[in-house]
Amino acid sequence: MSLTIINIRVFDGNRITKDSAVRIVDGWIDAVGGPELADPSDQVVDGAGGTLLPGLIDAHLHLLPGAPHQAVTFGVTTIIDQFSKPGLVTPILAGNGSSDVAEVRTSSIGATAPGGHPTMAYSPFPYVTGPEEASGFVADRLAEGATHLKVLYDDGSTSPVPMPSLGLGTVRALVEAAHAAEIIVVAHVMTAAAAVDVVNQGVDVLAHVPFELLNPTQVETLAASEVAVIATLDIADGFPDSEGRMPLLTQLGLATRLGPAWTGMLERQAQRWMPPGLPDFAAARRNVRVLHSRGVVLLAGTDAPNPGLVPGASLHRELQHLTEAGLDPCEALAAATSRPADVFGLNDRGAILPGKRADLLLVAGCPDQGIVATQAIAAVWMQGISVALDAYVGSVQEDESLASLQATNEKIIAAITEMWPEIPT
Repeated sequence: MSLTIINIRVFDGNRITKDSAVRIVDGWIDAVGGPELADPSDQVVDGAGGTLLPGLIDAHLHLLPGAPHQAVTFGVTTIIDQFSKPGLVTPILAGNGSSDVAEVRTSSIGATAPGGHPTMAYSPFPYVTGPEEASGFVADRLAEGATHLKVLYDDGSTSPVPMPSLGLGTVRALVEAAHAAEIIVVAHVMTAAAAVDVVNQGVDVLAHVPFELLNPTQVETLAASEVAVIATLDIADGFPDSEGRMPLLTQLGLATRLGPAWTGMLERQAQRWMPPGLPDFAAARRNVRVLHSRGVVLLAGTDAPNPGLVPGASLHRELQHLTEAGLDPCEALAAATSRPADVFGLNDRGAILPGKRADLLLVAGCPDQGIVATQAIAAVWMQGISVALDAYVGSVQEDESLASLQATNEKIIAAITEMWPEIPT
């Protein structure tokens, strides 16, 4: 099957090019150029002056049963899972290659200490008790389909109660075992000191930018290490604005496509109990700005489906947060296309070039001039096959997504109630 998309602007993964057409043959980009590319036998799609982008990549998401179905309807064609259990991962990985779902890469279970983060949401699952268990833990994750390793180095100092955490010797052993298996390591940290600690053990990616200010020495350490950082600034969208609205619902281009069920979920989340102290989102934005100025590779990731965050939709919000933190629109778009493809070894995607997968997003506007234009989704293709943009809302997959999310929420609330009965939930 061949098709040519004409009358478009092309963002190739790094910049807007002078091209106005892309030809696709059997799911792969065959040529990029002008309207002369079209063969008489091609299906021709008129892009109406819109901008064609590589399919977006969410570098930090946690799976729900229907997440790949939902994400692709928002132009997110690859999702990188950063902690899910095999019972959920296995059937989702079986769907890779389908034209109606985003492709998934996964860490499967992350490495954490007994009782450490995120026990509250995911227990029971295997823990790591010391360096001697690192090789076996990595081997088990590879057997589950993992394409990278997630480690969690978090002592709970930013939460209401301390938590057990991996020791740095164990982190180093996990990194060495993962690198021996030729996979990269993503580390969950929340503080500036923890970021430096794990970088010194050789991790490749930080799963969050710290929510406290990095000092100049820490910035230089991170920059010299060549670590990549998944910003996850849209965690701020988990808290209602001054009018009590969840931020995602204020974005008409996204809110109108969520459907009533997810809208209702977000509205209920806006009414949940809120902790007295919120993360320092201004510090996180400043850290992004400073790290960007030092050449640190920044990746777009959402941490969906944490409160206020929705698979697919929230990546468009993360792009806005990145531009507000100082990236120009093309740099933000690269953080959701070519940069995560490079870091995670997805060599067949993330760019509009001959030989790449035809995972594509067409938007009706100029996101290089105003990033909000990514919300004006006109069409999505998975390996050259058009995606039905309205297929998820009201579907069985949506029901499964929300049921799974509700069950997790109830599990977390029960754990909080048991630990802190004085907190109203």
